[in-house]
Amino acid sequence: MTKSLLHRLYLKQSLYSFKMQDDRPMGEQLDVFNKLILDLENIDVTIDDEDQALLLLCSLPRSHFYFKDTLIFGRDFASLDDVQATLNSK
Repeated sequence: MTKSLLHRLYLKQSLYSFKMQDDRPMGEQLDVFNKLILDLENIDVTIDDEDQALLLLCSLPRSHFYFKDTLIFGRDFASLDDVQATLNSK
C-alpha cells in the first residue's frame, strides 16, 4: 500500500468512527469533526452534505438520542449547517 492510500484510509476510519463525548464542549468536538472533513477534502475525498450531516448526528452521545431522531426523522433533509447550528444553539 502506498503512503497516500494509508493516509486516506486512516482519515476515513477516523471520520467514520468519530464519537462525541458528553464531558467535552460541543464546539470543540464540532471543530474536530470539521477538521476530519477538511482533511479528507484536501486529499480529494468528498462526502456530500447529507452524508456529513448523518455522520455528525450518528456521532452524538447517547444523551442526544431524541435530538438525533428528531433531526433525522422529522425532516426531509438535514444539512450539515442545520445540524451544526442546532447543536451550537443548545
